[in-house]
Amino acid sequence: MTFLAAVLAAALVQASPAADTTDTPAGAVDAQDEATPAVLGDERPGLKFRPRIAPSALYNNNRGFGFGGGIGIENIGWPGSDLVVDVRLVQSLLAARTRLYTDDPFDSRLYGLTSASASTTDRRRYFGLGPNTLTDSEINLFHDAAQAEVRLGAYPLGNTALYLQPGVRFLYDYSGGLNEADSENTLAVFDERSREAVEVAEGIKRYGASVGVEIATDLRDWRSYPTRGFFGMVEHRRFIAFDETDLTLARYSGTATGYVPVRGRTTVFFTGVASFTRSGDGDGDGQDDPIPFYYLPTLDDRVAAPFRQERLSGRDILAGGVGIRAAMVDILGVYGIDGLATVYLGNAYDNVFEQFTPKISFEDGSEIGEDGRAFLRPAMGLGLGIVNLKRERLVIGGLLGIGPGGVNLATLRIAYDLRHARPLFR
Repeated sequence: MTFLAAVLAAALVQASPAADTTDTPAGAVDAQDEATPAVLGDERPGLKFRPRIAPSALYNNNRGFGFGGGIGIENIGWPGSDLVVDVRLVQSLLAARTRLYTDDPFDSRLYGLTSASASTTDRRRYFGLGPNTLTDSEINLFHDAAQAEVRLGAYPLGNTALYLQPGVRFLYDYSGGLNEADSENTLAVFDERSREAVEVAEGIKRYGASVGVEIATDLRDWRSYPTRGFFGMVEHRRFIAFDETDLTLARYSGTATGYVPVRGRTTVFFTGVASFTRSGDGDGDGQDDPIPFYYLPTLDDRVAAPFRQERLSGRDILAGGVGIRAAMVDILGVYGIDGLATVYLGNAYDNVFEQFTPKISFEDGSEIGEDGRAFLRPAMGLGLGIVNLKRERLVIGGLLGIGPGGVNLATLRIAYDLRHARPLFR
């Protein structure tokens, strides 16, 4: 019972009604998902204001206590639009974000998105790059970041069986280097590649643009509370630096999640995520050139919930998981409590094609075999969610993750949806 209470406490800290959180996308408000594939509708509610809160800002084991919130306005200027302004005021983080959807991205055949965000922190955690990093190697860095994005989303078939989302992001980053007063280690604890990823960024204001396209399919029976179906996407992006570094990057990413019904609300799910980053033209040239750490993908709670934030970074990441969501309690047939358990295997790599092996390591630093291949790292998640049974949607949910780096509190998210305002990878 003590452990169950701890998980429930994590859920309550991390969650709030889905319609009013800054951790959930626009469009996940009241609309009921259609049958698979969903046929897009054209309903237009009246002008609506809503307060927003960010439960994940209340406490973070690295950045401390704080507050996050904002306001959302629907149908401002024209029917279907949705404007949101959010801020986060945390002990070691200041951030602001605004975004505007021209139409509901889950319910309109064509929509646009413009967004902008900025943040500054003196505790950007860094553990090094690649598969053999250690929790004890943690340092904290000063880091300022800003980005602006324009996207266009379209459903060529008129339903969610296929959608396209081209877009361009403009990025700014400045790394102030090591926060010596708040770090027990120095760069000397890292291998050469991990040190270079910080040194090449320190003291340089970097600008650039990331241009790409995402292709996805959504065959889930209910978007906010799926019991069967499949969701998958692939993405290709090109980054071009505007500063004197002339850095260019090519990234290929993909996610996939499948749901298999068992009985009633009990559902088994399978999920995976992969991302590959190459410098130069992606043809192998320039692969030894250091890449600033903030341009590299990270395997953490944003893409695989049980993994600790900012823990595993590298040019490539790969992870897969399996889990079960089962009904525990029904309350008057209106609300229910679901339990969720999931297990993941994954890691970050310098080059996944040269370093991957299906072996598993439970050590803090993933073992490297004599052949130079890196073992997978396990992570487990246990969560609870309160479900509105009549509308078949999650109302409150949170997850306790146990993996590389220790315990992590995360939102209860099984699949990442590209229609969210925040990009999966920068």
